[in-house]
Amino acid sequence: MQKYPEVYSLEESLAILDKYKDRLNEEQYNRIKSNICGHAIEDMYANEGDVIDLVRIEREEATAEEIVVEYKKEWGLIK
Repeated sequence: MQKYPEVYSLEESLAILDKYKDRLNEEQYNRIKSNICGHAIEDMYANEGDVIDLVRIEREEATAEEIVVEYKKEWGLIK
């Protein structure tokens, strides 16, 4: 998996989401935006990799569980 730089503000996270807006309908976009804003309340900001994962889930290209398995494989926790 590709490494993406850390993000330090809600504005940065939302700007990244806007790059993927054309791949989502309005309802999907708003769900992801709500998720990003909810995490930002706790100073946790979505970087591009996070946004890509959220888009994949919304578009039903992968489940959250499948993405977790991908990360575990990348980190060498499972084969």
